[in-house]
Amino acid sequence: MAFRWRHAHDGRYPHGLVLKLHVKYAVYSLLRDVPSIKCYDSNIESFGGSMYYFIINPQASGGRGRKIWNRLLKYLQRTHQMNQVEAFLTEKTGDARRYARMLSERCMENRIITVIGGEGTLNEVVDGLHLDSDRISLAYIPTKVDNDIARCYRKRYTLKAQIRRLMNPSDELLLDYGVLNCASLNRRFAVSSGIGFDAALFPPLAPENREEAQETKKAPFPKRRISYLHHFMRELLRARQSHGYVILDGEKRHEFNNILFISAHVHPFDGGYMVCPQADGADGFLDICIVSTKYKWRLAAIMVASIFGQHVRHTGVHLYRCREAVIHTEKALPVHVDGEAIGAQTDFTLTCIPKKLRLRI
Repeated sequence: MAFRWRHAHDGRYPHGLVLKLHVKYAVYSLLRDVPSIKCYDSNIESFGGSMYYFIINPQASGGRGRKIWNRLLKYLQRTHQMNQVEAFLTEKTGDARRYARMLSERCMENRIITVIGGEGTLNEVVDGLHLDSDRISLAYIPTKVDNDIARCYRKRYTLKAQIRRLMNPSDELLLDYGVLNCASLNRRFAVSSGIGFDAALFPPLAPENREEAQETKKAPFPKRRISYLHHFMRELLRARQSHGYVILDGEKRHEFNNILFISAHVHPFDGGYMVCPQADGADGFLDICIVSTKYKWRLAAIMVASIFGQHVRHTGVHLYRCREAVIHTEKALPVHVDGEAIGAQTDFTLTCIPKKLRLRI
């Protein structure tokens, strides 16, 4: 393997570690936070001079991102499907966004960027991409089988089958994405965005919370369930209702007195809950779920029912479909985009951008 590595501080790349791999010879051991990658001489011939780009979150899902990356390298070497890889390993929040911007900015050729990570990593990449042209395609390898976007399109998921699909352009989907606009920021989302109790379930990405989340992921399954249940009940007790309104497509105004959460969806799932069962990622619309009730205890039953998409029959649940939603609440409520908490807001706009995201999954 002809191998070169460089720190991203040399001026060309943003902060992080960039690995440039030309798969041919020998065995190399990377830096302290990258596992040893063994590459054996396999007399690989050039595959049309193509460059394959990867953005990897090695810490995703308790370190599963690192394991998938190692398996992917071995598969590509064994099957002789590529002779050149450029990989970007994230170290902190925001790295994936910067890498995606760098790879797509002023891109004059068709380029496939493969993302290995969870919903947060995918969100950063989608948020950072330049999507003005049709040259950029995303391939996504989720680190969890129950990943929200993956489960929308694959009934069964295996890593080996997923790797084969990455090389097959016939599996490319043309999907919508959403945009959240408010006074302090502008963010894209690939799956969902929400305000209120929905967002309170996602803790802010402070360093201490990230460490706590990693420890929880490594804990045994019963302990993880108990930890989540404790967090759910704590946030349910803290939840505050708010008066507010929603304006759909600039025409229809709906007012509510006891808003507990509002969730806007490109795809049906949100953290494992089927909040908007009829959402379609390629129909050009956002599906909006609003829960407004003065009895907070109803929310527990609604959330349990939403695992199966049966909450739509409960009192206080309202479903709408629109291209744009303007949302106002009297109280500042927590907001999230694809599971990342971004602070409390009172006014923001959600918009659907139709069929601009090219995705292989």
